[in-house]
Amino acid sequence: MLDDVARKVLTILWNTYRNDPFTIDVAHISHRAQRTDGRVKIAINTLVKKGFVLWDRETKNFRILYSHEDAKPKRWN
Repeated sequence: MLDDVARKVLTILWNTYRNDPFTIDVAHISHRAQRTDGRVKIAINTLVKKGFVLWDRETKNFRILYSHEDAKPKRWN
C-alpha cells in the first residue's frame, strides 16, 4: 500500500507524462504536489521499488506503468 505522498506523486506523474518516457523534474512535481523535494524523491524511489514506475538507468528516463494501486495486477500466492 502506498502512502499519501506516493499516491499523490503517482497521480501527478500519470497526469503529466502518461506513457511517454521522461526525465523527472523534481521541482515541478514537488510544486504540484505541495511537498518538499526530499519527500517527492522518497516517494519516487518508493514507486520505483514497488513497480509502479520503471527507471531505465542507461538513459535516465522513467516510464509510468500503472496509474493507481488498483491497476497493478496482484501476485498469485
